[in-house]
Amino acid sequence: MEGLIAAGTFLLGLLLRFGIPILVTVLIVQLLRRLDERWQQEGAQGKAAGPGEFSMFSELRCWILNDCTPEQRQRCPAFIEAIRPCWQVHRHGNGVLKEGCLDCELFRGAPIPMQAQTTI
Repeated sequence: MEGLIAAGTFLLGLLLRFGIPILVTVLIVQLLRRLDERWQQEGAQGKAAGPGEFSMFSELRCWILNDCTPEQRQRCPAFIEAIRPCWQVHRHGNGVLKEGCLDCELFRGAPIPMQAQTTI
């Protein structure tokens, strides 16, 4: 009888030592997979319409945010071009962003561009 109790205690110890951490790990993996699927769906819904287009800026533009007058808009290269984001148009000659763009609500809220994937 003592041998049976010892074996049961040993198996219970193994279950506690290995079974519970494995179960918790499996649950975490399942949770992360569901989260990843949800993020993939949200990402697919929020994709830009095509190359050169940026869906976030189809409604909100810098000249609207800054309440520019029609005269200011006609002198603004971002308004004239209206294809690229304004901070891309207003870069300095060496490619550095203007200081005012770093604090702009449009720049801070813009999605991070995906880099082209290359295959070998």
